[in-house]
Amino acid sequence: MIAACSAMVFFASGIFFRGFTVLVPAMRDSLGISQMQTNLIFAIARSEGGLEGPFVGWFIDKLGNKKILVPMVILAGIGYMLFTVYVRNYWSFALIYLGVISLGNSAGFQHALFAGVNNWFNRKRSLALSTLAAISSLGGLAMVPLLNFLIDLRGWRAATFVSSLCYFFIILPLTYFFKNKPEDMGLHPDGDALPRQVTGIGGQSSEVRGYTVKEALENKAFWLLLVGTGLRMLATMGILVTIVPILESKGVSRQTAANLTGLMFGINFLSRMIVGYMGDYVPKQYILTITLILEGTAFICLFYSGPTAYSLILIWMFIVCEGLGDGAGILVWATLGDFFGREKFASLRGIITFSHSWALIGSPLFAGWAFDTLGNYQMVLLLSGMCAYLASACFVFIKRPPILTMESIERG
Repeated sequence: MIAACSAMVFFASGIFFRGFTVLVPAMRDSLGISQMQTNLIFAIARSEGGLEGPFVGWFIDKLGNKKILVPMVILAGIGYMLFTVYVRNYWSFALIYLGVISLGNSAGFQHALFAGVNNWFNRKRSLALSTLAAISSLGGLAMVPLLNFLIDLRGWRAATFVSSLCYFFIILPLTYFFKNKPEDMGLHPDGDALPRQVTGIGGQSSEVRGYTVKEALENKAFWLLLVGTGLRMLATMGILVTIVPILESKGVSRQTAANLTGLMFGINFLSRMIVGYMGDYVPKQYILTITLILEGTAFICLFYSGPTAYSLILIWMFIVCEGLGDGAGILVWATLGDFFGREKFASLRGIITFSHSWALIGSPLFAGWAFDTLGNYQMVLLLSGMCAYLASACFVFIKRPPILTMESIERG
């Protein structure tokens, strides 16, 4: 299951979730639009998974992950083909990218794929989800420089055409190996012989159950997780959407900026594997706190870089610290699964992604406005650093909620 999902997310992440960083300047220059206009499209695309989260999450919990994943992969592949042929102006760019490409990728990979993997693990959930996220970073490491090279060589239409072929001839066949949950095959999470159980006060064992949506919404830990995640998105999304233009504004060439971005995603890969392993043994909220401090420090380093003797050192510090810090973001979803269980994971994840969808739009939009108005990204970097530090404070105070059992339902 992990191998099949990792192979899918390698290409989907490299093309859509990471590859957009080199498509940003290409579309801006090709269509003759402003940085703010370009950022608006990519910001809405990144937030689309949040906006549709509660609805897609409900459908996943009701119908199963695969019934969402397969048609969404096909939709994304069609979207890239349409993008290659029909994008001629800003409005066709917005319509196809948001209405087809982003919809397919967000519903299929942000929700169905990760919810499916969550169903297969309890004890090793952090390692499983982090492995998936790590491979997605590896996809960025490989695909971002490659896509930028293809754009420089043949133009962005050639790059989106090749992207379409990847969805139809690589990702879609891999969905055959995707299974909704172990119970469908007569198995249990982690390969256990019996469902997960806990021993009560009287020495009797009872099967563990997940929280309902109502029970989760009544728990303080859920709201701290929601607020901390929103602040983290507010801190990072404006930077990640415009990372190539930001590095260009610091005196770095576009290809070098693409290479550095790919390297940052490579560091993500190592970071996610490390924190994924640690997350099954160390409280995840503490790891998130430390890594968000690293991210805040990364943004401050980039803020102070510029026409100085130390500029290159500060840029490298940003790449390393952001690569390490951002790699732990996947632990948010591992924490959600650990705290509230498998049964309503997709619905609860959808609520959280919906709650911070405004940040996914506002942060990149503000970054584009800042550049168009002020001519630099300094204000963006400073505010992003502050948000990262505030997010770290939220995770410090999260405490694990009580474990619920089937016995509590019977008593009720």
